[in-house]
Amino acid sequence: MRLSDWPSLRLVVPLAGGILISDTIQDTGTLVRLSCALLIPASAVTLISLLSGRRLSGLYGAGLVSCFFILGCLVYGRYSLAVHVRWPDGDGVHLGRLVDWPQEKARSYRLDLELADSAVAGSRIILYVPKDSAARSVQPGMTIGFYGRIQAPANSGAVDFDYAAYLYRHGISGTLWVPADHWSVIGRPEKTDLRTRAMLLRGKMVGKLEEWGLSGRSLAVTAAVSLGEKRALDDSVRQLYSHSGVSHVLAVSGLHVGIVYWLLGVLLPGVLFPYRMRWLRDAVIISVLWAYAFAIGMPLSITRSLTMFSMLAVCRASGRDSSPVNALAFAALAILLVQPEGLFDVGFQLSFCAVLSILLFEPGIRRLVTPVTAVGGYFWGIVSVSLAAQLGTAPLSAFHFGTFPTWFLLSNIMVIPLMFATVCLSMLIWAFGWFPLTREVTVWLLDGIIGLENGILERISALPYAVVQLDICQEQAVWTAYSLMLSVWLWIHEKNARSLVRGLCVTASISLFGMVRYFAV
Repeated sequence: MRLSDWPSLRLVVPLAGGILISDTIQDTGTLVRLSCALLIPASAVTLISLLSGRRLSGLYGAGLVSCFFILGCLVYGRYSLAVHVRWPDGDGVHLGRLVDWPQEKARSYRLDLELADSAVAGSRIILYVPKDSAARSVQPGMTIGFYGRIQAPANSGAVDFDYAAYLYRHGISGTLWVPADHWSVIGRPEKTDLRTRAMLLRGKMVGKLEEWGLSGRSLAVTAAVSLGEKRALDDSVRQLYSHSGVSHVLAVSGLHVGIVYWLLGVLLPGVLFPYRMRWLRDAVIISVLWAYAFAIGMPLSITRSLTMFSMLAVCRASGRDSSPVNALAFAALAILLVQPEGLFDVGFQLSFCAVLSILLFEPGIRRLVTPVTAVGGYFWGIVSVSLAAQLGTAPLSAFHFGTFPTWFLLSNIMVIPLMFATVCLSMLIWAFGWFPLTREVTVWLLDGIIGLENGILERISALPYAVVQLDICQEQAVWTAYSLMLSVWLWIHEKNARSLVRGLCVTASISLFGMVRYFAV
């Protein structure tokens, strides 16, 4: 395997580089104008070199990389222009549409609003209101009227965390707090968009699960793994799964998509379709999966997984060779072109690094041991995948969270089979829950399996040195770690010392830049 075999990966790297550079430039307006001016000649050079054939093949590659780098600067620059708003001085009356469920904080409720004011229409803000029954009863799609002064995000007392940049990168243009008598619900919308309908539908489905007998942690875990609804997950559950190294099972991602794909494949076996129409079966399954993804709010993790699945299915239907790494890079490319701010989302980073690490490192790890039984092969598969995923996400986890779960292998071996049953039952309950007998059996099974999962994780998290502190404060350290990993991997697979030398030179350059930047500050 070589980098030339993954054209999408060679394009997503300069696109991400352009986004990162754009994030460090203050004069966004000038950046956008400059990017537009440079994109035209870069595209012209790329097109001319393409039409010239092999004579200018090197120029074509350089031009294409330049185009995507400039495109990264452009798309994120346009996003920054939209999210950085100059708010007027003084208090004022505003109207906004609630775009998410209210989030309970220690002393207030957080309401995410999309403003409907003519001057700043479409800008998203965070409105903090006191805890009362009115705040608890609001729902997505409601129009909220409030009086106060909106201010740009700012860092209030945070030393090691840039909270303002975090909000900007997540599309939040302003924040404010108002007392109880300075806000009210204006009314419910007669028509809501599809995203709001999907959120309201998820809320009703969670209510139906509660009506059927699920409660507590069983309800929270079932809603998270089947509907992507994590409001019921309290801090103790999140910490339990995080410290055990299995927090990924609570996010609807590739594991869950694979299980749902398998369930749909059982319901739609290939024998029902003629040989030449097998592509229709894949098209039906992919369409159902995309509808399911939309119903749970299109989180980045499932968007990545479904884009990969869709690309691989198209390649298989057309008879072309399909590369999972190329499909993963294409998914990242598509997401970043539409949502460039997603590059700074921790879930996006961990998800893509974990999958890329599994695709690159897991085959080599799996070959280290040859199990003699099918059961041994199954559990060794879990071990090899877990090792590869942790290897790929360890630098990011240490940078963002400062911790590393030491017993993650034991947790994954014990929990993954149980989580497979949990996801299957959480999907099948919508078929069996309408009948009293099958509903009681399904709820009883879910309660028992989730209780067993939590009990196992509680015992594992109580083991000595379950969590080790690994603080990485500099971004350059993360880049250095990944550069070193890829350098060694290229050397092993290409059997070429030049690849290792080039990779080590890049690693040394990143380390040197980090040292200079650290001491300069």
